Amino acid sequence: MHDRIQREKDFHEKAFSEHGRQAADKYYIIAKSSIDFFKDYLTRNCAGYNVLEYGCGMGSHAFWLAKHQARWITGIDIASVAIDQANQQAQELGVKNVTFKMMNAENLVFADDSFDLICGTGVLHHLDLEKAYAELSRALKPSGKAVFREPLGHNPFINAYRRLTPRLRTEDEHPILLNTLEIAQRYFRHVETHYFHLFSLGAVVFRKFKFFPHLLRVLDKIDEFIFRIALLRKYAWMVVIILAEPKKVGVSISRSQKTSRTSTL
Repeated sequence: MHDRIQREKDFHEKAFSEHGRQAADKYYIIAKSSIDFFKDYLTRNCAGYNVLEYGCGMGSHAFWLAKHQARWITGIDIASVAIDQANQQAQELGVKNVTFKMMNAENLVFADDSFDLICGTGVLHHLDLEKAYAELSRALKPSGKAVFREPLGHNPFINAYRRLTPRLRTEDEHPILLNTLEIAQRYFRHVETHYFHLFSLGAVVFRKFKFFPHLLRVLDKIDEFIFRIALLRKYAWMVVIILAEPKKVGVSISRSQKTSRTSTL
């Protein structure tokens, strides 16, 4: 386990330092609908609340949350470079109600029932899901919710691209599968999923044309329609996972114990 965590840490230290995923950025231009859905959920569920963000650094949603009246935002990441970048951005923007900590998401240094909302994008598929869901369930308040935007691992064409570009990902990451979503049900009574991007993936080749925004909207509507068919959802590129009603089956940590718990990096 320590070797896996160290590999993840080393990879992301380098990626944040060298902006190592720029080669894949062209594909994320078609991801507007899932990003908008995710950010809209944050907007509607963060005001006045304590929020934990899994994964921070440049592009962190902590600043979006602060803009939309979250009470306090804590961002965590396994990479120290991400923490440094997030702190620099907070200073440049003058945002005061955020804090960033280097931490292993599978071993949170927070007391039980600490957060009203936990969020992240492209993070769960790097983690041991049993440990991650247990920690999410423990750290969330009974009325709290968690929302994550994650890649799915069923589409054969996307998987072929992943095999051809191993340098863009860690050897241990595992895009979410439908059967791994079932793990979440052990820790949450409510598990909700929303699927995005199948036909819209084809729009990427037209991204430099003026008609691209219109084409993307049309293809997003087609995707929205076809994902009403349960059998086709597995071929989506992205899934937004909403978790609620934690079952509290993880290890309990009191507020007096939290300062002595250390995370394994």
